Amino acid sequence: MEELASLATIILAQDKGRRLSKYQLKDQIRIVFQHDGIIKFFTHFKKEHGIKNTKLGDSNNMSFSSAKLKAAEIYKKNTSSHTFEFVVNKQIENLQSINKHSPSKLAETTVTTYTSYLNAIQNAFGKNTLFQTITPEIIEATLDQLLTEKSGPHVAKLFEQMKKLWVFAKNKYNNGTNPFLEVDKNYISSRTAKPIPCKAYTDISLISQLYINLKTAKNNTLINAVLLMMFTGLRPINICNLRLSYIDDLDNPKFLTFPETTHTTRGAMKNQKEFKIQLTPEMKKTIQQELKLNPDINRTYLFCKVKDDSKPISKESLNRALKYHAPKDMVVASRDNINIKGSAGAFPTLLRSFLKSHMKEVLTKKHSSSTIAEIESKKMLHHSVSDHDPMSKHYDHSNKIYNTDIKALYKNFSLFENEILKEVKIQAKLKNKTAKKSFLKFDYSNKFIVKVKSTVSAYSTFWGNILQPTRKLKKSRPMHILE
Repeated sequence: MEELASLATIILAQDKGRRLSKYQLKDQIRIVFQHDGIIKFFTHFKKEHGIKNTKLGDSNNMSFSSAKLKAAEIYKKNTSSHTFEFVVNKQIENLQSINKHSPSKLAETTVTTYTSYLNAIQNAFGKNTLFQTITPEIIEATLDQLLTEKSGPHVAKLFEQMKKLWVFAKNKYNNGTNPFLEVDKNYISSRTAKPIPCKAYTDISLISQLYINLKTAKNNTLINAVLLMMFTGLRPINICNLRLSYIDDLDNPKFLTFPETTHTTRGAMKNQKEFKIQLTPEMKKTIQQELKLNPDINRTYLFCKVKDDSKPISKESLNRALKYHAPKDMVVASRDNINIKGSAGAFPTLLRSFLKSHMKEVLTKKHSSSTIAEIESKKMLHHSVSDHDPMSKHYDHSNKIYNTDIKALYKNFSLFENEILKEVKIQAKLKNKTAKKSFLKFDYSNKFIVKVKSTVSAYSTFWGNILQPTRKLKKSRPMHILE
């Protein structure tokens, strides 16, 4: 208290004529120094707490430590009634605010995903449960119950969101305490197996058969989407959300550019960097077919839903279209290794996986270097290849000046396209040969059946002529002769 008084004397001596305040944010107190030497104490709660600030007392009847205790008591009394539902809603509002002010940091789709996790957490603890009553024991019991109801990977995601929820709420709604700090950070991972990545793959003969099947199908939006995904290796979400504004010229498309992230908008690609592709003949043909199919150039997306062209096609629709036209056993792998998506058949990222695997082999032969092949195949998938020097990209403007990487990418995508089309010719010949053999077999069988029928008919006529008199004789005999 003496320290505050001496501090007040110095401040007032320097700034006569105006009252000064000092904020103790940690203690949630505002200290007001007056010219008469009296020090007044007020609460200082943030707006999101929803607690009205009041006067606690002054230096005539209260010490600073007493003011701290009283402020803490008021805070606890007003926040102890917050339910789990209230706190979860505040966290959702916080996420939405981050997305609104900085969409490049947090995507709207991510907010939707996190909201679903938070709602599941809320249901697990109980909507009307008072947030301040949650203890480490209750958290562990809730996690144990979740493990009996849901898969391990899903509970692991909920576990991560719980930790973020308490970090957000500890100072605002839990009196500065975080019970999660007393829960073992490996509480879930020690009880569940790590998810194993799906090891399914396919080869060029099956990819070419898929191409043949797609070409014989009706030329609709989903078929065009699958074909473009096949030749570009783009993620399904990028195909679905491909906007007309990404195409340089709708009358004569030459480039496809996915924008990078900025301060106000989120980039289209996963790594938030620009990805520009010079269109190969097959890519261009697919885009032109879709533009011809839906000539409305005022729509947002290239591939739209049939019933509502203001919305893009869904990933599930893309998945179904691929599965429907995929050749038998397109997914090559032991069933034991296909344990996540696509366990029942083909799935869209299979095309992306094929591009990486096949082009690494092709480029290794071309450059006689697996290292160069690895880098080039990564670039085709728009994966980062400058981890050793993160700042290098800030100095690299070769694409804008010379189109360096874009030209190299075009050569690789053209090579990839030619590899598929070459195999398509081979598979088409094999298919025609097999069909011809089957037809000849079927034709021979038909001729044989006709010949047999003819022979049987001839024999029937011959034996019929021989047996006819006998039959007549039998009919003309008296009954007693047969006895």
